[in-house]
Amino acid sequence: MKQNFRWGIIGTGGIANAFANDLKFVKNHRVSSVLSRAEQTGDQFKATISNCKVHTSIDSFMQDLDIDAVYVATPNTLHCDHTITALNYKKPVLCEKPVAMNAKEIVSMVKSSKDNNTTFLEGMWMRYLPHIEYVNHIIHENMIGSIQSVFACHGQNLTHVDNPRLWTKDLGGGALLDLGIYVVSFAHMILGPPEQIIANSFLTPEGVDAKTSMIFKYSNGAFANLSCSMYDTQPNRAVISGDNGWIEIAPTFYGPSTVTVKTITGKQLSYNETYKGHGLREQAIELENCVTNNTIESSKMPHNESIAVMESIDKIRKIIGLKFD
Repeated sequence: MKQNFRWGIIGTGGIANAFANDLKFVKNHRVSSVLSRAEQTGDQFKATISNCKVHTSIDSFMQDLDIDAVYVATPNTLHCDHTITALNYKKPVLCEKPVAMNAKEIVSMVKSSKDNNTTFLEGMWMRYLPHIEYVNHIIHENMIGSIQSVFACHGQNLTHVDNPRLWTKDLGGGALLDLGIYVVSFAHMILGPPEQIIANSFLTPEGVDAKTSMIFKYSNGAFANLSCSMYDTQPNRAVISGDNGWIEIAPTFYGPSTVTVKTITGKQLSYNETYKGHGLREQAIELENCVTNNTIESSKMPHNESIAVMESIDKIRKIIGLKFD
């Protein structure tokens, strides 16, 4: 573990600020630099961060020797270019979800990671959290038996949020990429890639999906019922059901949360969450571990898993007619 692991952040939006604030809970991590389109927004971003440099040139940012890793927090359509640029500079990268616009982009990002022997992690922060580790332990111990179904929903009423990245086709907007990525990734984590996908959406006049519902069918007979919406407030909970019991992750399932396990024999277990902060720092710690151990990917979210999840997203987009090209 480095005495001081220094992050360079590309972007100054809400998730960039949340990531920077969450790093304050980690003693040896700090933000050393930020890349902003305008110096003014960069100065606003660094206002609460000591010794943070502002760059408005991507070349000067990438050449900054005070950056140990890069966090990509730009709009979806820029993730691939920014990630590959950083990897080509031998800068380890944690890229915010959705890690790319499609599977083809992720394949090129993974190739760049391998060619440069440089760590690249998808910022699907749910995968790195303590309560998810507990869920995976319960499943590994076969406490609920063979998994038969998964339910997960993620809906937020964002109709009054005037953020172009949510509603603009050119920025990769829509419920599926912004919110649905969580439920799709969760289903993959539990059941793997589906054999068949059924999906339907309601599209906005701008051509992005306001809400999407999906059913994943698996060769062993298991199902995943998934939904996402930017129009309505959903409970944002997840349930994993087996033939001997079930696991429930309380709202919000993709953030630090409480877990309840019940079996048909009457046994009940619980994981009570006492986590402080947003939860974004666990992925930062995992990237540092990968760098320290000279590995280019994490076992918690390996490259082939990121590709598989986006392949399912691509199939859903084709079914519902969601096109960004």
